[in-house]
This record gives sequence, C-alpha cells and structure tokens, in this order.
Amino acid sequence: MGYPSIAELRLLDPQRTESATDLHIDVVFTDFDETRAALKAAAALATGLGANIDLIVPHIVPFPLQLAQPAVPPGFTLRRLMDLASAARVQPSIRVYLCRDRVETLLQVLDPGALVVLGSRNRWFPTTPERLARTLRRKGHHVIVARYRENRTAI
Repeated sequence: MGYPSIAELRLLDPQRTESATDLHIDVVFTDFDETRAALKAAAALATGLGANIDLIVPHIVPFPLQLAQPAVPPGFTLRRLMDLASAARVQPSIRVYLCRDRVETLLQVLDPGALVVLGSRNRWFPTTPERLARTLRRKGHHVIVARYRENRTAI
C-alpha cells in the first residue's frame, strides 16, 4: 500500500557541475548527530568519486496535524540543516519530504540501487539507523553505515 505522491520541499539545491558519472550519494537524515557523521563520511566518499551529495529528510508529521502543516516550520528546519551541512563542510542538495512513514517515503523517493549513507552511534545492539539500513539493503539499495562514538561527559 503506497502513497500516490509525496510532497517534496527542495530547501537547498546548489548549482551542480555536470559530471560524466552523475553519481549521487544520498544521506538520509535520522537525527542531527547521526546525520553529521553521515555527511562527513559522504564527503570523504564524494571527494574521490566526484559525486554529488543529496540530504534526504523524511519529515514525519503526526496524525493529528494536516500533512502539509508540520509542527516545525520549514524555515526553522532549513536553518538547522544548513548549519549541519556547514559543520560537515559539504554543500548538499537538501530535500525534505513531509510524510507519515519514513521507510515508505524512502522507498518511493530513492532511485533504484541508490548509494545511501546513514550515521549511527557505536552500540553493541542494533540502532534505529542500522535497522533502517537493513531494510533498505533488502530493497536493493547500497547502504553504508557511518558509526561514531558518543562524547559522554561525567556529571
């Protein structure tokens, strides 16, 4: 049971130079720390491959709200995502999808066999991004999980 169409907000779409490969690396937003790690890993990959980076943001809108009326305004989201990209020293295309289900949305908007990068905390148990990676792999996508250690400070 799929959605007929998913609304896409292109918040940032920088000018791209046309390359012979036209390779795209899709970084999927999960949370800010995880996505920062994923953007850094994607930047390292893109440098050697001459690839463009697309930041895909499935923005979940809870059911009491209209799908076109998210609780967090798109302008606020844009500023946070631009700060995140700037901290990772990349200039991705940012695409926000207002949706109810993250997995269904990703399966519809990702190109077949897409190269996807997800960030994940380094844990001994499967994290949410790792479970998402497993699902995307089963659907034929090439997924890289960029793991990072949390900075824990004593209180």
